[in-house]
Amino acid sequence: MADLDERLLSSLDGFFHDIEISNMHNSLSKWDNIVKDVVGSHHAGTLDPNTSSLAVSISDYMQTLCDSFLHLEVKAEGHAAELIQKLGSTAIKENPPPTCSPSPSPSRATRSPSPSSSQL
Repeated sequence: MADLDERLLSSLDGFFHDIEISNMHNSLSKWDNIVKDVVGSHHAGTLDPNTSSLAVSISDYMQTLCDSFLHLEVKAEGHAAELIQKLGSTAIKENPPPTCSPSPSPSRATRSPSPSSSQL
């Protein structure tokens, strides 16, 4: 069972490494194998009580870590959306969009009437 204990403990290091590189495939695969071995040992009646306790503790710890990371991600997304909204409203206040008001065409305002149009 020492091998299983070592795999359980090393799964934590692997978990943090895989988070760092943003690829959880390796950790998930190793964890699936650990679960199969723990369940298999339990069914065979060969699971050491200390290994069982270690497996439960590490599983709980990983669950807490995953929940914490998900909570942080949700909060970060919320803060990012709030910041984008504030930046957008600040930009509008500082640089309001130009208003469209009809203004006379410069050519019409400075042009004198043509002689032919006044004779009609």
